[in-house]
Formats: sequence, C-alpha cells, structure tokens
Amino acid sequence: MSTRPALSAKRIAAQARCDAMVVHARDQIRTVGVDRFSVNEVVKASGGSKATLAKYFGDRDGLIAAAIAAEAHDTIAALALDTDQARALPLPEALHRALRGVLHFYLGAGSLALYRAVISAASSNPGGARTFYDQGHRQIVRAVADLLSARQPHDVRAGLDCTDVADQLLHAIRAGLYEQRLIGLSPVVSDTAIDARISATLALVLPGLAPVTRP
Repeated sequence: MSTRPALSAKRIAAQARCDAMVVHARDQIRTVGVDRFSVNEVVKASGGSKATLAKYFGDRDGLIAAAIAAEAHDTIAALALDTDQARALPLPEALHRALRGVLHFYLGAGSLALYRAVISAASSNPGGARTFYDQGHRQIVRAVADLLSARQPHDVRAGLDCTDVADQLLHAIRAGLYEQRLIGLSPVVSDTAIDARISATLALVLPGLAPVTRP
C-alpha cells in the first residue's frame, strides 16, 4: 500500500501562508465587502507576499473565490449531510435539518454583508458576482442535490433533476424572511420563523419528490 509523500517544510510554510490569506480575506470581505477588498491588506495581515498570492490564487478574484469557497465549505461541513446519522433520517427530517442550517448561514451577518457587497458591485465587477455565485451558492446547491440523489429511487422519484430541485429549494426558503433581512426590514429572524418557512416550503415540495406509485 503506497503512502503519500510527506510535505516538505517549505511546502508546509507555503500552505500556512495560503491558509492565512484565505482567513484574512474572509474577514475583510465580511468587514468591508468585495468592492473595497484590498489584496495589499490581506498580504500584510497574513505575512505572505504578492508572489505567493499570484502563485496559488492567480489574482484578486482568485483569492476572493477561495474565500467564498471556504465559507461554503465550512457551511456544508457544519450541516454534516454525509454521515450515517443524517442518512438514517427520514427524507422530510433530513431536508428540514439541512435547509435550516443553510438558512441560518444565509441569515448570518457575514453572509448578508457579502451578498450586499456583491450586489452593489455587480455592474462594475461581474467577475466577482460570478465567483460569489459559483463558489458560494452553487456549492451549497450541490450538497443539497447530493442529499436528494442519494435517496433515489426509494424516497425521491427516479429521473428527477436533483440539482434543479435543490436550487429551487434554496431560493424558496430565502423568499420573504431572507429578503426582508437583506434589505433591513427585519433586524432579527427567530428560529420559530425559520422552521415555519422551511416546513411550509417542504409541504409544497415533498409531494413532487415522492416516487410515482403504480395502481
């Protein structure tokens, strides 16, 4: 059985600098948004260099993409969708649990700040908007889609486009509560309101997911 070669001290140090850059990039995005994001500040705070940034991330947009992907990765990991416990749950309970975690993520101060910044800078920075969509939203869609496809054909109808369903689910749970929070109409969203939104959405969606029963 082959083993992976140990990383050199140089490679370990480079990885640590890259990780630090992503951490500081995430912090800065939450604080000042994407339009005012400064590569120089990230390099200074992380103790890295522009050469390291260029080598591992390419450019400013590449670093922002890595920061957004890290946010999405942490969110998906926290949901623990790919565990024996999650797989053993009935589909309605598994979806409610997953969507509840996703909506909490979207309603978080950091996510709201990032989304507002991306929208405000979309016309002048379409690349940043595409990065946000691909590395953030689409990654979470993929995780929910995997949850659904793993239940085919027993709990979820065979042939269903699980990616499309997951995308619609995420948009549906954000309607109302998230939109009001995003534009500042609602300073706080309670757990009760979140659960009610998800239950109402699933009540509409679950019948369409169920396998077709033959008479």
